[in-house]
Amino acid sequence: MIARLGGGCSVCAVRGGRSVDTTMGFTPLEGLVMSHRSGGVDPGALTWLQTRHRLSAQDIEDALNRDSGLLALSGTSDDTRDLVRSRAAGDARAALALAVFTHHCRRGVAAMTASLDRLDGLVFTGHIGEDQPEVREEVCVRLTVLGLAGGLRTHAAARPEIISRPGARVPVMVVPTGEE
Repeated sequence: MIARLGGGCSVCAVRGGRSVDTTMGFTPLEGLVMSHRSGGVDPGALTWLQTRHRLSAQDIEDALNRDSGLLALSGTSDDTRDLVRSRAAGDARAALALAVFTHHCRRGVAAMTASLDRLDGLVFTGHIGEDQPEVREEVCVRLTVLGLAGGLRTHAAARPEIISRPGARVPVMVVPTGEE
């Protein structure tokens, strides 16, 4: 299982080295909450915005692609590093943004297991997956039903590294992507 968490986010179920399912859809909007994108939205919400608030299709598209996600939830930043600091300082909206984000990540991981026979490991990648130990911890600590656990080591290397505890039922790894 691969959780690619960055400006765009997705989870991919992998069996035998091949992708067999993903949280992605027809457009980049489907799936997980992202930095600026909403993630999956109830289609009824879109017609509600059109009829009740008289938003055009272009207004809705712009909102879903550029003014949603972590940025809209927090009201201040699309960067999880900023949000972790703000949450620690007592910012309730930063806490909400991180809670929604990590919940969607957990939900994506759990959904992708439906396409697998077993969960052999979870790989975090993308700039959030690589650089945000708080996010990785919050995803894994609430997925004990899948054999994942918290207590992850902080990843500081620029190489693939197992960050779960030795002997973990489901190993957790960070793999740098070199997206730059």
